[in-house]
Amino acid sequence: MKKTVLAVAFAFALVAGLSAQASLTKASALPTVDGVFAANEYQYTGTYQDMRIGATLGSNDMLYLAIEAPTKGWVSLGVGGLVMNGSRLFLGAVQDGKPAFVEKLGKGHFYTDAKDLVVKAWSVKTVGDKTVLELSLPSSAALWQGKINTLFAFSKSPSFETRHAERGSLSFDVK
Repeated sequence: MKKTVLAVAFAFALVAGLSAQASLTKASALPTVDGVFAANEYQYTGTYQDMRIGATLGSNDMLYLAIEAPTKGWVSLGVGGLVMNGSRLFLGAVQDGKPAFVEKLGKGHFYTDAKDLVVKAWSVKTVGDKTVLELSLPSSAALWQGKINTLFAFSKSPSFETRHAERGSLSFDVK
């Protein structure tokens, strides 16, 4: 019995670590989309597993997102759902010394090219063993029933065709 309770508690803690909730209100202080995730730059900053996540809902009706992960591979952010399927995904990496970025649509556990691009600005940088992706998009592209659902992940490889090493999700109430 004790082993079952312990296993259930461990599973709940694992799921809770992959998905969390916070809130955002419109802010006039806007992040700079430059690939540098500075301290106090974002309205919300949190750490999930090995990833640092930032979010600001701008008074200019733009959503600013950031991820910093311990990798020289790709990093990604997404909006729409708390899983890949049906979400809009944004992947960035430094490939052959040059920043690379793609927008995708989640289909099951895979993704396809997005035809209608929504990101207005992006920047990705790898410094040492960490890669940072910052981007901005209209908040209307992410807002659903008073919430902004986000996904984030990273890979050990800069190839966008490789699977993620870690992932998580976060839901923001918009106030």
